[in-house]
Amino acid sequence: MFSGTRLRRSRRDGAWRVVGADEDGDGDGTHRLPELDLDPLPVGEPPDEDGDEDGDGGVGRAGDPLWERPPRRVRRYVLSTEKRLVCLRRHLVVLAEPVLSCVAGLAGWWWLVVRAGDVPYLPNVTFLAWLVLLGRAVWKWLQWRGDWFIATDKRLLLTYGVVKRQVAMMPLSKVTDMSYRRSLPGRFLGYGELVMESAGQDQALSDVDRLPMPDQVYVRICEQLFGEVGAADGRRRGGLVRRVLRRALRLR
Repeated sequence: MFSGTRLRRSRRDGAWRVVGADEDGDGDGTHRLPELDLDPLPVGEPPDEDGDEDGDGGVGRAGDPLWERPPRRVRRYVLSTEKRLVCLRRHLVVLAEPVLSCVAGLAGWWWLVVRAGDVPYLPNVTFLAWLVLLGRAVWKWLQWRGDWFIATDKRLLLTYGVVKRQVAMMPLSKVTDMSYRRSLPGRFLGYGELVMESAGQDQALSDVDRLPMPDQVYVRICEQLFGEVGAADGRRRGGLVRRVLRRALRLR
């Protein structure tokens, strides 16, 4: 029946049909195949098993305020087997001082031009000084844009650097104490410093300053830490119960 035939997709309704070798269209002699599910594949990367359509391993959750969508150059540091907890940039307050310095420098340059514009080379020199402040502000913005704090169920990471990218890491199992500090401006503006302590040698990541939403970040990481401790305690108690039951059965 299907000897010398081929599949062709109709331009009218998009359905796939078996067309004879001597036929070239949707006329008579075509055979409708309703049982074939040959929808075109979506353009782009195939979704992962967990339903993530961007091929990033399911990074983050929709609507989670503690997970900002990081760029691909940052997502590559997170393993597909890790549970994502936190991914945040530093608070925008890190840009306040460079921006204010740039604005104040521009205002000072304009004041000098109006008040002492007749002084030779003074406007030019002050304008060059303002360009230095502007370049510093742009550099600080690039640093803020590339700094990411990431917490998973296995480790804590801090990516930083503009020209030279660096990644500081601390395994979550080595964290023995964690706290955060909030200054008076931080309490009003919503940022704080997260401090991690570990037993033994110094770690590459010990503190993250000017982190937004420190209360929520602290609670989420503590939930992961205490959850692991509770699970370990439960396994130890379960092993003890099994040993007691085995001994009781042997006595019988």
